[in-house]
Amino acid sequence: MDLPRTFHPDPEAEPYRADPASPYRVKFDARVDFTNGGYVEARDFLLDIEGNDIAPERLAEMIVSAMNLLRAGPVTIFAMRAVRRGEHQDSGPASQS
Repeated sequence: MDLPRTFHPDPEAEPYRADPASPYRVKFDARVDFTNGGYVEARDFLLDIEGNDIAPERLAEMIVSAMNLLRAGPVTIFAMRAVRRGEHQDSGPASQS
């Protein structure tokens, strides 16, 4: 998949729920632009995922939900990759997958 890509998360999407027992996480770099101006960026951020893969569209929804970003607009994913829990501690920056 070619990144960066911008997504418009569905406000009715299933909420993100952290799962500390999950063996996998997604490590990503992203930017969320707000509908009322401004933005927030995340670098090497980690969220729990159920398996070893996730669609970038779903990741965009999870970012907005996990951070409770009420006025979120477009979400740009710059990099993402699945990592096993614990392996992210000694790995480098997120890379495209």
